[in-house]
Amino acid sequence: MPPPRAIIAAALLALLPAPGHCDEASPDRMVFAAWNVRNYLLAPSREGTSFTPPKSAESIAAVVSTLRTIAPDILGLCEIGTRKDLADLQRRLKAAGLHLPHSTWVDGPDKQRHLALLSRFPLVDVRHDTRTEFRLGALPRRMQRGILDCTVQVRPGFALRLLGVHLKSPRVVPDFDQAEFRRAESLILRRHVEDILESAPQTRLLVFGDFNDSKNSPVVTGVLGRAGTGTSLTALPLADRQGDQWTYRWEEGDEYTRVDYVMVSGNLRPLVRRSGTRLHRSKDWFKASDHRPLIVNLNLPDPETP
Repeated sequence: MPPPRAIIAAALLALLPAPGHCDEASPDRMVFAAWNVRNYLLAPSREGTSFTPPKSAESIAAVVSTLRTIAPDILGLCEIGTRKDLADLQRRLKAAGLHLPHSTWVDGPDKQRHLALLSRFPLVDVRHDTRTEFRLGALPRRMQRGILDCTVQVRPGFALRLLGVHLKSPRVVPDFDQAEFRRAESLILRRHVEDILESAPQTRLLVFGDFNDSKNSPVVTGVLGRAGTGTSLTALPLADRQGDQWTYRWEEGDEYTRVDYVMVSGNLRPLVRRSGTRLHRSKDWFKASDHRPLIVNLNLPDPETP
């Protein structure tokens, strides 16, 4: 008899649409992966009192090996260092047989950790938001890593718009309340989602990232919006092959939690395949990062006839 977690995960995944007619080798599907790769920096970085060492050669090799196994067509990333660090990962992946020639990088207020995206398909529109301000106490603030916002032209007639975030961590800081800051960031993201889906309801929208909060928190539920409305999102119930749904391990406390999410708009959800949509699980995953990759398998509709 399978363990209870596996039963629960199977029930959750059953809520997704049934797989389409195409098989695993078909060109009529694509794979999206989202991953916080834990400080992909080739050189040490210091910002104020924050010091981040370079990523070890062993950890970089584990990142590349993991991504080669997953073989995503589009890859959303958290905790990339500089543009040069992103180019380094892109080059290593190509050498390993995974060619993702199109890229974008978000230059947010946090100068150590950035959002980025690599894609096999061309990027046709890039609208990152790193300038929107909110007030926390008496001072204006900005989202630490901004919002990655780009549209990928997957095939004629099929464009996928992606929003990526990395919200404030639970780490306590002296300048402000970390939970209030993260909630304010989530409200900006929610407004961004509403602006997109209210002005262009047919947009196929995918939101990904490290939300640093639980799925029943005001942060996550607020971004999802009110169910049944035209601007609501669905958080995909991802699990690994053993039924586990945690995405992050806090090493100091030996705690396993879910803080990373992929959310989809109403007209993208029917294209999500049960087969292959999952959390990645491997024996040495912790060598690469303290987060696990999230994988979404999408059916591609037939090309539209002009």
